[in-house]
Amino acid sequence: MKKNMLNGKVAVISGGDSGIGLAISKRLFAEGVKIYNISRSGKENEIFVESLSCDISNEKLMQEVVNKIVSKTKIDFLFCNAGFGIGGLVENASVENIDKIMKVNLTAHIQMTKLFIPYINEGGKILYTGSLAAILPLPYQACYSASKAGLLSFARALRTELKPKKIGVNVFLPTDTKTGFTDARIKETGASDKEKQGIVKMEKEEKNGKDPDFIAKKVLKLVKKKKMPVCKTAGGFGPLSGGFLGFLVKILPNRFVDWLIEKIYL
Repeated sequence: MKKNMLNGKVAVISGGDSGIGLAISKRLFAEGVKIYNISRSGKENEIFVESLSCDISNEKLMQEVVNKIVSKTKIDFLFCNAGFGIGGLVENASVENIDKIMKVNLTAHIQMTKLFIPYINEGGKILYTGSLAAILPLPYQACYSASKAGLLSFARALRTELKPKKIGVNVFLPTDTKTGFTDARIKETGASDKEKQGIVKMEKEEKNGKDPDFIAKKVLKLVKKKKMPVCKTAGGFGPLSGGFLGFLVKILPNRFVDWLIEKIYL
């Protein structure tokens, strides 16, 4: 692996000022990457060339932000990282929240990708923050799981489309990670005691999960690879870790995996 191979490269990241996004940004900055952050807060940080405030699900605002960045530079890396979750039974989910999670976690990233592709240098890379829930759908997170599964499917198709342009595509699937994502999760009303218990168990595992920098180290290795895999779990290989559960999904029948999830959460 060449030393300083990323020095002087340009990256754009959504949600780069908190959680996994901030950890990735810090790792990139340490490698000499020039970073443009796009987030709702637009929080300034010395690691960013510029931090732009934008609701990524707003098509008009997103176009304005893209125009501002590409008027100054082409880019080497695009990190579609922003996202949020909702917790609870589907039957209790509001149409507004379902629409919102699909827009932020899926549609906005597709739109962001579409707008930036013409300005990504040959040999560049696009990386999406997915979730283990993309391949291991979770109860009480059905809509979140669907949004991440959709992102994975989109990335797989996009990877083939962009091969002639020599642009790599990856979705990394973090296991439980300690970030503000857990407390920011929208919880639907009308939950039963059993449902609440399942959500509490899920959130306890998240709060006891990996440090964001652990995930960021894995992502940095992906960025440095000449050829990235289209999908990569990130979270070690211990019992119930991201690596182990991802391995189980590959080798076991779906029925058994679903049974295992039932035993954990129900």
